[in-house]
Amino acid sequence: MELSSIKHIDPSQLADFKADLFITGLGYESRSTTVARRFENNSCRKIALENNNLIKEYSYQENSDYLEKHGFEIIRVQSELPDVDEIFQSLSRDTINIVLDCTNMPPLWYYEFFKWFDEKQAAEGKVRMRIAYTMAKYVRQPGSRKVKEIFDFLKEEVRPANGKKVALILGLGQGKNVSDSIFKMINPDLLYLYYADPPAEKRFVEKVFVNNHNLINEAPIRNLVAYPIRNGQAIYQSLINIILPLRDEYSIVLIPQGPKIFSVVSMLVHMGYPDIRISYPRFKKPPSVDRLPKDEPVVLDILFEGEE
Repeated sequence: MELSSIKHIDPSQLADFKADLFITGLGYESRSTTVARRFENNSCRKIALENNNLIKEYSYQENSDYLEKHGFEIIRVQSELPDVDEIFQSLSRDTINIVLDCTNMPPLWYYEFFKWFDEKQAAEGKVRMRIAYTMAKYVRQPGSRKVKEIFDFLKEEVRPANGKKVALILGLGQGKNVSDSIFKMINPDLLYLYYADPPAEKRFVEKVFVNNHNLINEAPIRNLVAYPIRNGQAIYQSLINIILPLRDEYSIVLIPQGPKIFSVVSMLVHMGYPDIRISYPRFKKPPSVDRLPKDEPVVLDILFEGEE
């Protein structure tokens, strides 16, 4: 199968989708069950994945009780990745509809779900996947976070390929000094900066500009790219428009900091262009905080199709 389409969905249409399988993550944040509650009346199989080292604070017990009460099968993920084969083995229709709520999922999990259909499934039929996540109300991040290292998402070293120059596409977050540190570690020949505008909250974009002021001054104004946080389709097209002209001359490193929709879309870009290197900064683990839901969930439909 291969990824054949990406479509923005208005959040009011989130539950207008007849799912065969609903997958979410069990989390401790107050926003964790927002999407699940929209599908309360859906009779499909429902799975909640629980990270083995998940803290059991804040709204954890309330979320766990809610999911169990509404028929979710809670699966504890004992290793780095969920058992995707086990989760998908019962799906055998020509057209499969899946809802993936990635609010509480680490990037490796939702990437693994995408990859399973892109690489491992028999090359026939269709899989419609409705991806959703719940944005959080603004939470101030005190002080600065020290970047320990840049690690490659797919366990490979970040280095120029075949002597090419390096282009860095960096998503800006609100962390102070984080993006500056990443820039110095990668030391790219070309820099693009992505930020959400309009964001979920105005305070977020203000903090992004204040805490990334020095790095923003390093980039030409045309390389400072605002993206609509609610429209994953537009973000995908924006990335493709920048990446395609650069691939022959540059080795491209994409670091999707910021809102999770940017990370999700970056994974989908990698599906089509596996030479794009996805990397993340590694930090000392910050203190856990509760995050409350903000506005309607972000929704994106993707379609995987096999050969006719």
